[in-house]
Amino acid sequence: MEINIEKELQTLKSQYNMFKEGLEKQETLNEKFFKSLRKRPAMAVSREIRDRMLGDVVTVPMIIVCCISIDWPILFGILVSLWALADLGVSLWVSRKLGMNHLLDDDVRTVTEKITGYRKFYTGSLVASIVPLTAMLTYIFMRLYDRADNAAAVQLITVSGIVSILVAIVITLLQYRKHVKRCKELLDQFDEQ
Repeated sequence: MEINIEKELQTLKSQYNMFKEGLEKQETLNEKFFKSLRKRPAMAVSREIRDRMLGDVVTVPMIIVCCISIDWPILFGILVSLWALADLGVSLWVSRKLGMNHLLDDDVRTVTEKITGYRKFYTGSLVASIVPLTAMLTYIFMRLYDRADNAAAVQLITVSGIVSILVAIVITLLQYRKHVKRCKELLDQFDEQ
């Protein structure tokens, strides 16, 4: 009788170990699955900050070349370049501080803090850029109006300026909406955990 009980205990123990191994494999597969689900919006958020920094880098030589080729004051090019370099520096600092390159490597709380921090940075940078952008646009329009020869040129400058500003506002709002959606998607995936 004792032999049967021992055999049954051995059988139960081996079944328990097999069940435990299967459960561990399932947990590993689930984690890989959830990580792959999160990877798409996480990569989009990381790409977003990388594209922003690339835009800042491209702006510097482009604005200097534009100023030289269209006989625009080089001081304007330098000021716009300084603005782009400041944005690049702040974006790089935020990216490194938040660890955006390794966004999914941390625990849930840390990742949600990173995403929330990046969202605050993105919104804050949009608000902070209003003043220099307004100054830059004012200067551009004053300079163009000063060069205008007749009323038709002034009207063309005004209409094209208004249309360009409206298009830029729409694009910025669409990008901001997309940014908020990506961050929300990512946060929602972590809230489900």
